[in-house]
Amino acid sequence: MKISTFQLSELKKKLESVAFLVSKTGAEKEAHSKIIQCLVLLSELEPNDVITNTMTSTKNNSDEINKVSRRLKLWAKRPNQINSKILNAFLKLERSGISVITENNLKNELLEEKSFESNFAQMKIIAEKNHGKVFDQYGENIVLWPPVTSNIREYEKVVFRNKEI
Repeated sequence: MKISTFQLSELKKKLESVAFLVSKTGAEKEAHSKIIQCLVLLSELEPNDVITNTMTSTKNNSDEINKVSRRLKLWAKRPNQINSKILNAFLKLERSGISVITENNLKNELLEEKSFESNFAQMKIIAEKNHGKVFDQYGENIVLWPPVTSNIREYEKVVFRNKEI
Protein backbone atom coordinates (compact mmCIF):
# COMPACT_ATOMS: atom_id res chain seq x y z
CA MET A 1 0.00 0.00 0.00
CA LYS A 2 1.38 3.39 -0.98
CA ILE A 3 0.73 6.21 1.44
CA SER A 4 -0.36 9.43 -0.14
CA THR A 5 0.58 12.96 0.81
CA PHE A 6 -3.05 13.37 1.91
CA GLN A 7 -2.77 10.40 4.30
CA LEU A 8 0.45 11.76 5.76
CA SER A 9 -1.20 15.14 6.17
CA GLU A 10 -4.17 13.57 7.96
CA LEU A 11 -1.88 11.61 10.26
CA LYS A 12 0.10 14.77 11.03
CA LYS A 13 -3.10 16.72 11.82
CA LYS A 14 -4.32 13.97 14.15
CA LEU A 15 -1.00 13.83 15.97
CA GLU A 16 -0.89 17.63 16.30
CA SER A 17 -4.38 17.65 17.80
CA VAL A 18 -3.34 14.93 20.25
CA ALA A 19 -0.28 16.95 21.25
CA PHE A 20 -2.56 19.82 22.26
CA LEU A 21 -5.03 17.50 24.01
CA VAL A 22 -2.33 16.03 26.20
CA SER A 23 -1.90 19.37 27.95
CA LYS A 24 -5.66 19.80 28.41
CA THR A 25 -7.20 18.53 31.63
CA GLY A 26 -10.10 16.14 31.14
CA ALA A 27 -9.29 15.25 27.54
CA GLU A 28 -7.63 11.90 28.27
CA LYS A 29 -10.27 9.74 26.55
CA GLU A 30 -10.27 11.86 23.39
CA ALA A 31 -6.46 11.90 23.30
CA HIS A 32 -6.36 8.12 23.77
CA SER A 33 -8.84 7.60 20.94
CA LYS A 34 -6.85 9.80 18.55
CA ILE A 35 -3.58 8.07 19.45
CA ILE A 36 -5.18 4.69 18.66
CA GLN A 37 -6.38 6.04 15.28
CA CYS A 38 -2.86 7.21 14.49
CA LEU A 39 -1.33 3.88 15.51
CA VAL A 40 -3.77 2.05 13.25
CA LEU A 41 -2.78 4.27 10.32
CA LEU A 42 0.90 3.69 11.04
CA SER A 43 0.47 -0.08 11.40
CA GLU A 44 -0.94 -0.22 7.88
CA LEU A 45 2.28 1.15 6.45
CA GLU A 46 5.31 -0.75 5.33
CA PRO A 47 8.64 1.09 5.64
CA ASN A 48 9.12 1.12 1.84
CA ASP A 49 5.63 2.49 1.21
CA VAL A 50 6.20 6.05 2.36
CA ILE A 51 6.49 8.50 -0.51
CA THR A 52 9.02 11.15 0.37
CA ASN A 53 8.59 14.67 -0.84
CA THR A 54 11.85 16.56 -0.41
CA MET A 55 10.53 19.84 -1.77
CA THR A 56 7.70 19.92 0.77
CA SER A 57 10.11 19.07 3.59
CA THR A 58 12.53 21.81 2.51
CA LYS A 59 9.68 24.35 2.29
CA ASN A 60 8.41 23.32 5.73
CA ASN A 61 11.90 23.76 7.17
CA SER A 62 12.25 27.14 5.51
CA ASP A 63 8.88 28.29 6.84
CA GLU A 64 9.79 27.00 10.30
CA ILE A 65 13.16 28.78 10.28
CA ASN A 66 11.39 32.04 9.41
CA LYS A 67 8.81 31.46 12.16
CA VAL A 68 11.54 30.83 14.74
CA SER A 69 13.41 33.94 13.62
CA ARG A 70 10.29 36.06 14.21
CA ARG A 71 9.55 34.38 17.54
CA LEU A 72 13.09 34.85 18.85
CA LYS A 73 12.72 38.62 18.46
CA LEU A 74 9.55 38.49 20.58
CA TRP A 75 11.05 36.15 23.16
CA ALA A 76 14.04 38.45 23.64
CA LYS A 77 11.61 41.22 24.62
CA ARG A 78 9.48 38.92 26.82
CA PRO A 79 11.80 37.04 29.20
CA ASN A 80 8.91 35.93 31.42
CA GLN A 81 7.16 34.08 28.59
CA ILE A 82 7.46 30.29 29.03
CA ASN A 83 9.19 29.79 25.64
CA SER A 84 11.78 32.40 26.60
CA LYS A 85 12.29 30.75 29.96
CA ILE A 86 12.82 27.31 28.40
CA LEU A 87 15.28 28.56 25.78
CA ASN A 88 17.08 30.76 28.31
CA ALA A 89 17.38 27.81 30.72
CA PHE A 90 18.95 25.73 27.95
CA LEU A 91 21.40 28.51 27.07
CA LYS A 92 22.22 29.12 30.74
CA LEU A 93 23.02 25.42 31.22
CA GLU A 94 25.11 25.43 28.07
CA ARG A 95 26.99 28.56 29.15
CA SER A 96 27.68 27.01 32.56
CA GLY A 97 29.74 24.31 30.83
CA ILE A 98 27.29 21.43 30.77
CA SER A 99 28.05 19.62 27.52
CA VAL A 100 25.10 17.19 27.53
CA ILE A 101 21.83 18.87 28.44
CA THR A 102 18.88 16.66 29.29
CA GLU A 103 15.18 17.28 29.57
CA ASN A 104 15.53 16.76 33.34
CA ASN A 105 18.19 19.50 33.48
CA LEU A 106 15.70 21.89 31.89
CA LYS A 107 12.84 20.80 34.15
CA ASN A 108 15.03 21.35 37.20
CA GLU A 109 15.76 24.90 36.04
CA LEU A 110 12.04 25.60 35.70
CA LEU A 111 10.47 23.76 38.63
CA GLU A 112 7.82 26.47 39.10
CA GLU A 113 6.53 26.06 35.52
CA LYS A 114 3.56 23.69 35.58
CA SER A 115 3.16 23.82 31.80
CA PHE A 116 6.79 22.94 31.04
CA GLU A 117 6.05 19.61 29.28
CA SER A 118 3.41 20.90 26.89
CA ASN A 119 5.36 24.03 25.99
CA PHE A 120 8.64 22.15 25.64
CA ALA A 121 6.92 19.61 23.36
CA GLN A 122 5.78 22.47 21.10
CA MET A 123 9.39 23.65 20.80
CA LYS A 124 10.51 20.28 19.37
CA ILE A 125 8.08 19.86 16.49
CA ILE A 126 7.26 21.45 13.18
CA ALA A 127 3.55 22.12 13.11
CA GLU A 128 1.23 24.88 12.01
CA LYS A 129 0.43 26.00 15.55
CA ASN A 130 3.65 25.12 17.36
CA HIS A 131 5.74 27.61 19.32
CA GLY A 132 8.63 27.34 16.86
CA LYS A 133 11.03 24.39 16.60
CA VAL A 134 14.25 25.22 18.43
CA PHE A 135 15.19 21.82 19.88
CA ASP A 136 15.85 18.28 18.77
CA GLN A 137 15.68 15.50 21.31
CA TYR A 138 17.65 12.27 21.16
CA GLY A 139 16.50 10.11 24.03
CA GLU A 140 16.91 12.33 27.07
CA ASN A 141 19.50 14.61 25.39
CA ILE A 142 18.44 18.01 24.09
CA VAL A 143 20.27 19.95 21.36
CA LEU A 144 19.47 23.04 19.36
CA TRP A 145 17.80 22.30 16.03
CA PRO A 146 20.68 22.89 13.56
CA PRO A 147 18.79 25.07 11.02
CA VAL A 148 18.09 27.73 13.69
CA THR A 149 21.33 27.56 15.70
CA SER A 150 22.77 30.76 14.19
CA ASN A 151 19.50 32.63 14.92
CA ILE A 152 19.58 31.37 18.50
CA ARG A 153 23.20 32.50 18.89
CA GLU A 154 22.11 36.01 17.86
CA TYR A 155 19.24 35.80 20.36
CA GLU A 156 21.73 34.68 23.00
CA LYS A 157 23.94 37.73 22.39
CA VAL A 158 20.95 40.00 22.99
CA VAL A 159 19.54 38.18 26.02
CA PHE A 160 22.85 37.52 27.78
CA ARG A 161 24.52 40.77 26.70
CA ASN A 162 25.61 41.85 30.19
CA LYS A 163 25.52 38.53 32.00
CA GLU A 164 28.32 36.15 32.90
CA ILE A 165 26.01 33.12 33.13
